[in-house]
Amino acid sequence: MPPEGVKNAAHIGECIVGGFAQEGQAGAQLYFNACVGGLVDGPASSTITEDFKYRTFPCNTTITGNGLEAANGHEFSGKHPVLWEAGFRSLGAAEAISGLQYLDPAETSPSTSPWGSAVRQLKRVQNANYSFTINRQDVNQFGQLARIDSVILESPTVSIDFSYYLTDGENERLLGMVTDGQHQSLSGIMTRSQNDYGNNFFILTVPEGKDAIKGDISSDEANKTVISAGNSYITDYSIEGSVGSFPTASVSVEALNIKSDVGVSFKNLPAVDSTDGTKICDTCFILPPAISGDGTSVLKPGDITIDLQDAGLLSKQMSGDSLGYGAEDKGSAHIQSFTLSTPMGRTALQRLGNTYAFAKEIDFPVTCTLSVNALVSDLKDGDLVDLICGGNYDLKIRMQDPNCVGCDANAGDTAMEINFKQAVLDSESFSSAIGDNKTVDLTFSTQIGGPEDNSVGVFVSGKENTQGDDNKFKSFPTVQDTGDGSKFYEYGHLGSAGKAVPAAGEIWSSEVSDSTKSL
Repeated sequence: MPPEGVKNAAHIGECIVGGFAQEGQAGAQLYFNACVGGLVDGPASSTITEDFKYRTFPCNTTITGNGLEAANGHEFSGKHPVLWEAGFRSLGAAEAISGLQYLDPAETSPSTSPWGSAVRQLKRVQNANYSFTINRQDVNQFGQLARIDSVILESPTVSIDFSYYLTDGENERLLGMVTDGQHQSLSGIMTRSQNDYGNNFFILTVPEGKDAIKGDISSDEANKTVISAGNSYITDYSIEGSVGSFPTASVSVEALNIKSDVGVSFKNLPAVDSTDGTKICDTCFILPPAISGDGTSVLKPGDITIDLQDAGLLSKQMSGDSLGYGAEDKGSAHIQSFTLSTPMGRTALQRLGNTYAFAKEIDFPVTCTLSVNALVSDLKDGDLVDLICGGNYDLKIRMQDPNCVGCDANAGDTAMEINFKQAVLDSESFSSAIGDNKTVDLTFSTQIGGPEDNSVGVFVSGKENTQGDDNKFKSFPTVQDTGDGSKFYEYGHLGSAGKAVPAAGEIWSSEVSDSTKSL
């Protein structure tokens, strides 16, 4: 909140909800400004005394329970969670509650609903597969051929695999990775909350013949379905790029539960409580309107450069970011494809009294590999005996925004950059055959260090992750307990607060429509 509909507010009075701290219009008088999303100190004020924007609320009786009834006969349908949390126990006179139009908990239209969603959409997805497997153990006894029961001793295994085209690093950030280029990219996935609870994934389906984008808004709830997986843990993230193909990321996920719902608003979460294995029945999800996604449509293979630091033992590779292709590049290996893989095997931790695992811990150490296939035009001096003495390399994959052909190579802005630090050469194999070009396959590996170790591991930076006005980078979305309720942070509770928005006193200017919508 506030909803986009507040852009139609003509004056501050339309935004105010007046009420009292006790039933029967008794006790302290309260004022809630629905257009700025908080308690204010008077009926004509926009000075917030307690901010409720981005607060999260359980969707149990606080939405469907007993209503707040005003003495003037106006009955508000349902005990409104925001007003109740703000201390309201009764509403004011009819002329003092105009702001209720922006706080209707039954309204689910994206343009008028006060309810936002912590769900964020991944863009450029190309495929998605999901399945579950149940392991049972038969119960038999003497004197009976057939089993008398088939019991589930461990939680079912839910698997999800999907892939998407690389763009600007936003998908990686939303998946829980750190994309500021300064910290381990996987450090966000290795946190305690990720190991204990994981994430939830949702797959929306709209009626045949409609696009999910815009079609989800025009379709009735009864005609939309969603597959959701709860307590999901990423077990593998890999990137592939090759000549003639768009660079693509593939993600493998293991989850504890999967469910299907008709409709996409106020549905129970698919997650289970990892502490006792019970359903989570007081928290719901709302899927936001589907969008095409901002930024670059897709990255192209012609805009990818890989700096191998001439790390091959026998084959010569070009170093640096310049494409070159001049005399200085004689003997260079011309890269045809690359694959970067970061497998994160997990161990499910069980205990007596729990049907489900109470955590899925990553198996350390995590070893990442980079495989490169290239054409060979020349060899160089090299001796395997010398390699035994060791040698580490900082490799780099740079993908720039697609540009038209110009006078300068690699002049475009960097869309994504991956630094593969302290890599070692594991293998180098050559292939020669009549009618084919001679090729070399190089395999490098490195290991993921701690969040504070910026000298070894995989570091990802994306164009989407720009610094805010507070000089902080964006982090992945989180819900954090603030002491007076949980709050949703778009860029993480430790990340940037984003760009500055107009001050509260400025929203009642002649540009009320645009500035209130920006809040």
